[in-house]
Amino acid sequence: MRALPERGFQQVEFETRMSRLQARMFDQEIDAILLTTEPDVRYFTGFFSQFWESPTRPWFVVLPGQGKPIAVIPEIGA
Repeated sequence: MRALPERGFQQVEFETRMSRLQARMFDQEIDAILLTTEPDVRYFTGFFSQFWESPTRPWFVVLPGQGKPIAVIPEIGA
């Protein structure tokens, strides 16, 4: 039996989730989706971070209609 990656799923699972979402976005003429919660970000990217523990540094992920997710993360120590 092959071990699962730390995030719990193979990379192809996240790629499939994005492909299906982007196909629906295309059908509905949606250019991008902004993810603002930890469960949504983890579902579509598998990304886990301690950024969620900071109430003063919000961050987001943009899911474009085409291409890879884009993280919008505030600069630390600026």
